[in-house]
Amino acid sequence: MTDIANGSEPQELTVNSVDQVSREIREAILTGTFAPGERLKAGELAARFGCSPMPLREALRKLEGEGLVEIELNKDATVRRLDREYVSDLFELNTELRVFAIRRGMRQMTLARIHTLEDLADRYRDAVEADDFDRALSLNRKFNTQLVEFGGNREILRIFQRGWEMISAFRRSFGYGEGRRVGLGDEVHLLVEVLRRQDLEQAEALLRMQNAAVMEDLMMQINLP
Repeated sequence: MTDIANGSEPQELTVNSVDQVSREIREAILTGTFAPGERLKAGELAARFGCSPMPLREALRKLEGEGLVEIELNKDATVRRLDREYVSDLFELNTELRVFAIRRGMRQMTLARIHTLEDLADRYRDAVEADDFDRALSLNRKFNTQLVEFGGNREILRIFQRGWEMISAFRRSFGYGEGRRVGLGDEVHLLVEVLRRQDLEQAEALLRMQNAAVMEDLMMQINLP
């Protein structure tokens, strides 16, 4: 419904539209539907994804911030070329943000917070065992978002959540190698245990080992220069 007073779309609808359109364009880029160097013409995108110009512009700006497209003044957006360095940097940043959050939040890591993380870890493992890909992906995100949120830094959380959009898109597009989701289930439970023991050194080591395993798995699923 249009806001009669100003003729614009309601804010909530606009935000939802931006999120949806950016997600669809993001996944089209990652799967190769839009090739590196391809121009993304606004009119064609609006028709393809069924959106109006305003949320489309915001979606493209969001993707520019993620490094997926390049936008020049008064020109269409262009798909940038993805390479191993881009993917590696993305996942390394994700890991460092979680390490930072754990360092900052360890002193406030109460039993109630441990139980919250433990419950999410259990539900994640159940989803993996049920072969429920979408639910497992969602719970993995909730677990790690909660971990970062416990760190108490809102800007870190904001950056982390933006990066996780990309990580989720990679996984939806390319999936996991055999045994990787099970490995993640084991890792999140181990992380809960070391947090329960207030073992910061082991928690950091576990996150870095997880990052190495994730990168090895992902590079086997995709073919990047």
